[in-house]
Amino acid sequence: MKSTYIIYFFIILTIIVFITLYMIEIPAPSTKITEKYNLNLK
Repeated sequence: MKSTYIIYFFIILTIIVFITLYMIEIPAPSTKITEKYNLNLK
């Protein structure tokens, strides 16, 4: 019975992690980086 409780715990934990990541809405890196760097190499 203990192994089933461990499996249920990990399933609930992953669901909570996915819900929190969905609520935070991490922006895509392509939209966040907008600066242009000019490198003057001598």
